[in-house]
Amino acid sequence: MHSADVGNDSSDNDVLWHNLDIEQVFDKLSTSHNGLSNDECQTRLDQYGSNELEGKKKRHPVLKMIDHFRDPMVYLLMAAAIIAFIADKEDKGTPIFIVLALSLNAIFSYIQERKAEEAMDSLKKLLVSNCVVMRDGIEQQISTNQLVPGDIVWLDEGLNVPADIRLIEVHQLSIDESSLTGESEVIYKDPMKCSAEALLHERENIAYMGTVVSSGRAKGVVISTGMQTKLGDIASGLSHVETPKTPLEIKLASLGRFLGIIAVITAIVLVLFNIVIALLGGATGPMLKEILSEQFLIAVVIFVAIVPEGLPIILVITLALGMQNMSAKNAIISRMKVVETLGSATIICTDKTGTLTRNEMSVRSFFCGDAVYEVTGSGFNPNVGELRIDSKSITESAMANLKVDRGFQLATACTLLCQNSIIREDHNEWTAIGNPTDSACAVFGWKVLEDGELFRRKHPRFSEFTFDRNRKRMTTIHEYDGSRWVFSKGAIGPYLPRITHVVDNNHIIPISDTHRQRIGEVNLQMATKALRVIALTARPLSADENMDDVDSVENGLIFLGL
Repeated sequence: MHSADVGNDSSDNDVLWHNLDIEQVFDKLSTSHNGLSNDECQTRLDQYGSNELEGKKKRHPVLKMIDHFRDPMVYLLMAAAIIAFIADKEDKGTPIFIVLALSLNAIFSYIQERKAEEAMDSLKKLLVSNCVVMRDGIEQQISTNQLVPGDIVWLDEGLNVPADIRLIEVHQLSIDESSLTGESEVIYKDPMKCSAEALLHERENIAYMGTVVSSGRAKGVVISTGMQTKLGDIASGLSHVETPKTPLEIKLASLGRFLGIIAVITAIVLVLFNIVIALLGGATGPMLKEILSEQFLIAVVIFVAIVPEGLPIILVITLALGMQNMSAKNAIISRMKVVETLGSATIICTDKTGTLTRNEMSVRSFFCGDAVYEVTGSGFNPNVGELRIDSKSITESAMANLKVDRGFQLATACTLLCQNSIIREDHNEWTAIGNPTDSACAVFGWKVLEDGELFRRKHPRFSEFTFDRNRKRMTTIHEYDGSRWVFSKGAIGPYLPRITHVVDNNHIIPISDTHRQRIGEVNLQMATKALRVIALTARPLSADENMDDVDSVENGLIFLGL
């Protein structure tokens, strides 16, 4: 089937994707579990365009320049210039000054806002989010705007759903669809097909663009992108909403109308008053005409004097200085008059992750075997950093002894096995694909033991219980040391009643109150340093135990470290 027959085609807009089996979806989209080829993706990208919501079309620079003349204050000044030119053609200084002032105001404003637009465009290129897809049978990380119908995509907790996706595999997945449906409760997803009559919020096998993964993870196939998604339908109805005027624009418009009214009334009253006096004094004919001409000129002078022709220039200079001060603090202002609006703000609400921080986590401290180690290095490069104790590097022989310690072996194995991140080097830059906490654990495990992907191949996974906000932990079951082992990591609090043993001097023994007190002390020390504390646990799983019973699997755990 050719790419013209897939999801974004108008002939498929009414396809009931939720009512199709997975194989039917694959057939309709000409794709498979191995994803599309890179060549086919490029073909579909050329055909359907980027996976982006269309905003307002960019206006021509000339129209943007004209916008700076559309202001009641500017209209008033232009009227003053025209009247001054007509009333006294010999005095060209006043109208020329007014026109020059208005032109400089418009040009300077346009240049400043153009620079801001260029800076914003550069930032938008840097802020494009990424997702993990399967192409040519290989997992790749790409920008979400490069997604096309038929792509196989992974969803993880905390990520925004990048397109409308028909789910294929689900691992305890719940999605917050409040931005789309208004429902406050999360929706638990299931890959099985739904009835044809299912409403939007009842389609449990579809994840919609713009919604957020609350917990769990999943794999799915993209069925619609960009403006063809459900969110795109909403965006198309909002694209013509006008931007409200800033408080400064409202005040200037009010001031312009007020001064215009005052100038006109004053001029008219003054002219009429002098004409009446002249008539009462017996002025007639040529004398009256001369008086009228003289009074009209006086009225024009009053009109021009009342209008503050220097105000626009002063205003632009003041706002431009404000923009420069903001840019010095790495803040970009799109329109100059917004500077005054920002100054009026009393409360600013902002997202922390990715805005105030880089969303790159690194392990800083490691507690294992009653010793607290420092971990150096930041970022995702596993070749940078080491374990230290008391601010001193660990010797090679001491590190060799650690690697044969039973508790250390299990703890580092837990960091490498109980996570789903991929750490790899791409164009001399180390990157991580996956949850930030998982990525930090994977990098740490690689630093002290070995490559996480190689280690996972040696110890294949049987099952997984993904992290959720109720249990506050993630658990996986692997082949380890010739038997089945449970590895679990998460917040220490919910683990305490489930931990029954510890590793002490290479022996697994029942946990005592002394052990619990020591764990609490170290946990408090780490927490007071503003560190996110993760407990590492494990236990062997006997052959007759049910691997699908999460409550049973996560009981009788061995504490390994923090």
